[in-house]
Amino acid sequence: MYHFRLQRTDGIPVDPPTFRSSTLNWRQSDKIYLTVERTLRVLGIRDDDADQPPALVIEDLPGSATNR
Repeated sequence: MYHFRLQRTDGIPVDPPTFRSSTLNWRQSDKIYLTVERTLRVLGIRDDDADQPPALVIEDLPGSATNR
């Protein structure tokens, strides 16, 4: 399993702030299905801090529970 931080474009962590995945190579436009009601889209990856796991820069997809 790979560990990632989840952040918005401004660097603010989202809820949940971390994510574990069997996928290592996330790409722009990939989707993360957190629950049936919540899906995130990957906008990019930040890996500029060797002391922390990489960060997936994400946005909630329209229709997700957090956008209602």
